[in-house]
Amino acid sequence: MKKALIITAALLAAGAAHAAPPLKQMPIDFVGEWCNGETFEGETNWKLPSWVDEEEGGGKCTNILSVDKYEFRMVIDKKSLDCMPDTIRLKSDTAPSGTAYMATINARCMTLKDGVPESQTWKPTAFEFRRYKGNIYIKPKK
Repeated sequence: MKKALIITAALLAAGAAHAAPPLKQMPIDFVGEWCNGETFEGETNWKLPSWVDEEEGGGKCTNILSVDKYEFRMVIDKKSLDCMPDTIRLKSDTAPSGTAYMATINARCMTLKDGVPESQTWKPTAFEFRRYKGNIYIKPKK
């Protein structure tokens, strides 16, 4: 009887491990805190805090893009988003001046209002990320 319980528990644990898909990890080249997203022609440019000068917000971060291992959060197009990537396609382009890192990220995003989800529905959204030196450019794909 004891053996049957142990085998049943092991089978249930193995089945539960397959139930949830593994979380996708954000590329390390994009992870960090980025400042003062400014949008121009549908593309938002974020800068490393050390790249923000006195002309842009007095040298302070006033609008932050936060990218961690499993998600990214930002205010873009006047909407506060919390997103978890589902698929990530990476590319890079190296020139004598440095390397640009590009990613097409399909994510599930939730719109937040004052830090609280507006609904419990995750909306599929696609983004193009491009990093060159101390800048990240993010553009929602249409």
